[in-house]
Amino acid sequence: MAKLQHYPAWLPAEDWQLLSEMPAIAALLEDRLRAAQSEILFENYIFEHGVWPEKILDILCARAAAGVRVVLRLDAFGSHGFPERWIAQLQAAGGSFEWYHRLTWRGWEKRLRRSHRRIVLIDGDWLAVGGFAIADAWLRGDPGRVPYRELLFACRGPIVPLVRRLFLRNRPLARRELRRTAAGAPSVASDTFLRLLAATPPERYSIRRRYLAAFRAARVSLWVATPYFNPDPVILSALYAAVRRGVDVRILLAGRVTDHPLLRLGIQAYYQKLLRHGVRVYEYQETFLHAKYVLVDGLWGSVGSANLDFLSLWFNRELNLELRGRGPLLTLHTLFRREFSRSREISLAHWHRRSWWRRPLEWLLAQIDRRIQARALGSRRY
Repeated sequence: MAKLQHYPAWLPAEDWQLLSEMPAIAALLEDRLRAAQSEILFENYIFEHGVWPEKILDILCARAAAGVRVVLRLDAFGSHGFPERWIAQLQAAGGSFEWYHRLTWRGWEKRLRRSHRRIVLIDGDWLAVGGFAIADAWLRGDPGRVPYRELLFACRGPIVPLVRRLFLRNRPLARRELRRTAAGAPSVASDTFLRLLAATPPERYSIRRRYLAAFRAARVSLWVATPYFNPDPVILSALYAAVRRGVDVRILLAGRVTDHPLLRLGIQAYYQKLLRHGVRVYEYQETFLHAKYVLVDGLWGSVGSANLDFLSLWFNRELNLELRGRGPLLTLHTLFRREFSRSREISLAHWHRRSWWRRPLEWLLAQIDRRIQARALGSRRY
């Protein structure tokens, strides 16, 4: 793992939590928001009309009315179901609201870039990131009946002011800012350390570069959980090369319970090559797996909003945290083991027996995916 050291310093984390169950995530967010005393900075890709979202909105309005600075930023595409009357309600209570990249015909190419980040900052002291959305489907489990499988990482410590500055400036942090340890030493000794991965294309592709470095450095195991999978050819080659080195490479994907059935068929178009190259593929069975996390050799981890697809790695604003330390990495390892046990492993023999009608559809979707990537990425240097 020596290649992972030539980057900004690791920052200690205090009072960290890693949650994978949506009811627990919802309860934690509600409690922290209600306890806010001076500031709430809240950004999400999906914030839809519904019972739970309205509950979150009411908490934000109540804190704003109590004098807390509340800033809510939503992606205009992902949160198209956010009611306009809720904006007026929040502003009337004293809060601020921002759309990220409202869709217009003018400058449409730039506006196709979305903010996929999930950020909750409380009082400049507490941070939560992950893949969670503010929508009833995440708690009800639509289209199944079990709440979605998610991931939220929360903590205190010097990483929080960095993310706060990123939120307020809404632009990439300069290298000198990433290297600078924020003021205020942690109050307790910590064995958990973090680094900020803030991808803001087209200026910065930090998440893709860190993934690529970690994949190439893997020597024992490389496990990835992602609901959406269609990375660029260089990322795929890094996965295949890891298998050739004897690394245990596993991809944990959403199974039959998914929010995009056609997209799942497109993802399955990758199975043949993955399996032939020795990558182990798992489909989660209990509910929709929407969490995004990576564990390499049990020594390095990443959690956050980025999927292992070309949109997250090349186009969207994303926010991940790199993890180091026995506690969080052991938790991630245990989580992976649990989810593998609740998944179906796809074998090459089993895949060869799939229905005949799937093969031409997979081929067609693979061609479409290849052409979309080629057109979108153009002459970019991988």
